[in-house]
Amino acid sequence: MKIISVCLILCWALFTNANNFSAIRIYSNLAEVIRTVDKLPLEFTNEEWRDIRSDSLWIFGKNVTVTSQTVSEKRKLMDGAKIYIRSPLSSEKNGIQLIKAVLVDEKRDLVKVEDPSIATNEPLYFTVRKEDMYRIDEPLEPKFTVNFTYTNPEKTQLFLSYLQSNIVWKTQYRLALYDDFSDLSAMASISNNGESPISVDQGELISGDINLEISNLQFDPPLRKPRLSEMKFFAFSDDSDIAATESVPPSVGQSHELAGLYVFPINKPFSVDVKSTYILSMFHPKTTIDRYGFISKSFSTQLTQGKAQRAYRLRSDRFLSEGSCMIREHDRIVGQTTIPNLAAKDKYEFAIGEDVDIVYKENVKLVSSKQFNETNSIIINPNVQQDSLRKSVEITLRTRFVYEIHLEIENFKNRPVKVEYEQNGFFAYQSIKMLQTNKHHFIQESSTIKSNMTIPSQKKQSFIYSLELLK
Repeated sequence: MKIISVCLILCWALFTNANNFSAIRIYSNLAEVIRTVDKLPLEFTNEEWRDIRSDSLWIFGKNVTVTSQTVSEKRKLMDGAKIYIRSPLSSEKNGIQLIKAVLVDEKRDLVKVEDPSIATNEPLYFTVRKEDMYRIDEPLEPKFTVNFTYTNPEKTQLFLSYLQSNIVWKTQYRLALYDDFSDLSAMASISNNGESPISVDQGELISGDINLEISNLQFDPPLRKPRLSEMKFFAFSDDSDIAATESVPPSVGQSHELAGLYVFPINKPFSVDVKSTYILSMFHPKTTIDRYGFISKSFSTQLTQGKAQRAYRLRSDRFLSEGSCMIREHDRIVGQTTIPNLAAKDKYEFAIGEDVDIVYKENVKLVSSKQFNETNSIIINPNVQQDSLRKSVEITLRTRFVYEIHLEIENFKNRPVKVEYEQNGFFAYQSIKMLQTNKHHFIQESSTIKSNMTIPSQKKQSFIYSLELLK
């Protein structure tokens, strides 16, 4: 209720005091810009237009109904401009020779010679390659205009919304690990890859699986009447008043869930210069980290050996947006990973390289094998009543194997280590069945065999379990 009430107050303030207001919602590959509109038509330079998704441009406001929209390219031709053209007599030996001319038709590259050194009784026109033209004035860049017709009976403030691709964001994490605690810090990296600086009054970062394409849609969007609720993203979380003075930089507030996405409000106005990246502090979630050696292998009847992976299991008390993560153990960088979009209290398991101090060796012994015929009945014609005519019998030769797996794990560290083991990759077999083990706790989950164990320091331990495989 508190967020909703704050939202409504801010929306009303926005509509009544919105002079030169600008806001931004930043996604992973696009940004939605929202700003006030003072007059129409709107004009964009070619540089600005290059980053804008033209089908996303829209105006809206309280009780405003748009009835039509027009997008036009304004390009001033250089017709009538004085230019120089390369003379056909130019060569490497004689150098470049230029002739005075007038550009008659830029579209057709048609010129008229006006050089006193060339005496003709009649005007001389001909087409010239663009690379043979030398202009005196710099060519003008095209501009784009966008206009709307609309009804606005209450004369309320108009707002413009559009998507642009030059402003993006991503999450960067720092995971610091010590013996008795861990610290995960998140930073928001906002990049402006365009040619103009951005400066906004209010902003949001949005994370999740968002189906937004950079290029224009292949169809014309229908005219719509935006609702007042479209402006309701200006509500901030409870900690939005942390930065009360100009001396304190902006920070990213706590996220809230919205239709399967997560919205992070930025608590102060901010600017990002041209070709720059602006990094803001986000949050320090409460995390639990499990460290363990991870052995994951595919089943083989041959002798296999290798080293465990340096593995981690991460849980957080809040949603984590996708981002790269640098990992430090006792202030030393030990690796990096990419954290996916992760729900609160969900787990993320990852490995960052081999642990040379945890070595395993596995040997598989065949205990028995037995062949038998498997009979299957296949219905040929269900409309025939007589079984001998409606069914066909298929006989398949099967082999049942019983294997005994001998696993040996050695820990060369001066401390005990946790090891998690899994065996999979039974692709050559139709079914697998875990047989009862005597001493060691191995379990079967679907087609994977798993076990957790702790290996004492400077010790070697052996484990045995049996499998029944049908081929």
